Amino acid sequence: MGKGFDRTNVVSFPLRMRHRPSRLRRSGPVRCGYEFTENELAALCRWFSAMKYAFPGTEGVMVVSHLHGYSAVGLYHPARGAPNCLVAKHEIGGSARFFWSTEVDPPRPIDDLCEITDAHIRAIEPPGNEEGWLDPTGWMGVYASRTIATEMQVI
Repeated sequence: MGKGFDRTNVVSFPLRMRHRPSRLRRSGPVRCGYEFTENELAALCRWFSAMKYAFPGTEGVMVVSHLHGYSAVGLYHPARGAPNCLVAKHEIGGSARFFWSTEVDPPRPIDDLCEITDAHIRAIEPPGNEEGWLDPTGWMGVYASRTIATEMQVI
């Protein structure tokens, strides 16, 4: 890498090329096994909100790659403080698996998304009244600005 780029927040992720018919030819919305479900998106909203509550200034980014068969949400702090982490859902061999990683650790498989989201929310101990810390507007900003990579794009 060039000067000034020897340390990044990019977490490498084990990817494999996927060969499937173009989603662009299908009619109507199609949800693949690697895309987060509505319940998973709700859990990710709570997780994002709790992390923002505990670490003000936390931001999030979401990527969906139809080419590589994964969806991922990363949380980071622009000032390089905590958190810098990633949770991903990746389709491998026809079934979806979750992965978790931090800035300093490689991705590791987890059995369920709630292993991370619920554990972090419990550790943060936000107030019982979610109205004080839940940030659906901020989460919708992350979701709406997600990057969607298709077979036609080169990343």
